[in-house]
Amino acid sequence: MKHLIALLLITNLCFSQEWSETKLNDFSSIYFPSSPDKSESMGGLYFTTSDDTGVYMVMIKDIGNPKITESELPQFYQGVLSGALKSVNGELIEKNEFKSNGINGVEMLYTANSNPQLPNLRHKRILLVNNYLISYEFWTFKETEQIASINKERFFNSIVVSFKKDIDLEENEQTSTYEAGVAFGKVISYLLIIGLIIGGVLLIRKLVRKK
Repeated sequence: MKHLIALLLITNLCFSQEWSETKLNDFSSIYFPSSPDKSESMGGLYFTTSDDTGVYMVMIKDIGNPKITESELPQFYQGVLSGALKSVNGELIEKNEFKSNGINGVEMLYTANSNPQLPNLRHKRILLVNNYLISYEFWTFKETEQIASINKERFFNSIVVSFKKDIDLEENEQTSTYEAGVAFGKVISYLLIIGLIIGGVLLIRKLVRKK
């Protein structure tokens, strides 16, 4: 009976929402379950919305010069993830590499302990495309993780990015790639939380765990 109820909830959530594509910039787009709030701050552009299962967020920021080279990318990604964890007193559960539209990215699953009013189970993916850092995240509560998983996968798998071949990726003199990543990771995390508050899309926990 418990599995049947869960299946009905998942089916209802999938068919009741009208997902639509949102253009993030001139080379990327993603699907949201509802029209997101769009804001801009500190040179970053972010989109936020929510439903009964979780919070959906995208943050895009030009990382400026010098450009991150292919060989520096793993170190930069590690810095971004470390910065994100530090900013929310987070605990890493899992980290994996992935590829989207031929571009290498990194994803992590972590718990956040900085604000008990916000969803504590967080899925985060990051991509560096045309020297823009794209961070897209799905936040939910541990109690609703199973029901929310379908929407999370739909959100993550809907992103489309295109790489501009004329972007200069020659080696540069940057020696603090990891530290740069940490700084960007912290900034992105802070701005996403600010975007949630300004946009008024804080998730209301409706599913209560039964004893």
